[in-house]
Amino acid sequence: MKTKNFLGLTFLSLTIILCLMPKLSSAQQNTVKFNLLPLIGKTFSFEYERMVAPKMSVNASVGFRAKSSLPFKKYFDDLIEDENFTSDATLDHFTFSPEFRFYTSKNGTGGRGFYVGPFFKYGKYNIATNYPYETDEGNTETVPLKGGIGTWGFGFVIGSQFKLAKSVFMDFRILGPHYGGASGTISGKMDLSPQEQQYLREELENLQNDIVDIETTVDAQGASLKAKSPWGGIRAGLSIGYRF
Repeated sequence: MKTKNFLGLTFLSLTIILCLMPKLSSAQQNTVKFNLLPLIGKTFSFEYERMVAPKMSVNASVGFRAKSSLPFKKYFDDLIEDENFTSDATLDHFTFSPEFRFYTSKNGTGGRGFYVGPFFKYGKYNIATNYPYETDEGNTETVPLKGGIGTWGFGFVIGSQFKLAKSVFMDFRILGPHYGGASGTISGKMDLSPQEQQYLREELENLQNDIVDIETTVDAQGASLKAKSPWGGIRAGLSIGYRF
């Protein structure tokens, strides 16, 4: 984990250094953007791009999602393989993604045309659910589980940015695969009898699969799950921006 944190801090430090480089001669150095694609998943994403050389820039993205039901539920069902966990789950999150951009086309000066570059992505996901278990009387009750999962990953992006009108730009992030890791803890408090503990323990152990490594603890005061897994995905975007 220390290595992961070091790599992330190194990447962010390089980003800050580039931002402090001498200003270019061109008047318009900055672009603020709003990414339209994440709205599909109820996420708001904003970006800021700063030119640091004629064909090189630093871009930073911030995204956040208010607490609501799971987006793309089938993906989580396939990952967790237990509908008891996902059926009543809610999610909110925050993400931060700094990236370098190298504009390769002839008109790339000033942040226009085709670009490529590396990026780092950090995410903090808060999840809550009511997990069912059987009581001593044979009734079905639920234990409230909630917690946070941190994710990180490195990737490579390709895209194209073009001018729509004076000071108005469209940024099309075509493909941005990334890979890293995820870890977190989810827990819930509830008084449980020995029999209820055993039943809940057996149910929670069903969450274990080949992708997610889960350590389950159940006692008289409730339950907790520590999870660790690989983490990957694909970034894409269609952002409208204003340059100044």
